[in-house]
Amino acid sequence: MIILNKYKVNNIKKFKRFMFLSILSISMTVFTFAATFNAYSKDIPQFELVTVKNGDTLWSIASDYSGDTEIRELIYSISVENNIEEASIYPGDVIKIPLN
Repeated sequence: MIILNKYKVNNIKKFKRFMFLSILSISMTVFTFAATFNAYSKDIPQFELVTVKNGDTLWSIASDYSGDTEIRELIYSISVENNIEEASIYPGDVIKIPLN
């Protein structure tokens, strides 16, 4: 068997085995990269759902989840994400707290 008019294959069985293993290893490498690409993406928004209790305010909830973030920035993010216009929340409301 001659490949591309340049190479002569002496042992067809070994050539087929080599091609199979080459294609298998390339496929596994591509699949691994594709599978881990979304797993480590930082663009995926993450939220925690919080049910508002009696006496809760946006400030008190944001202070629990702020960490290193400025509380005012987190309050703004919560307001935008939950379409809260007048900073009014009521007991029983479920709001999304952005975590990233």
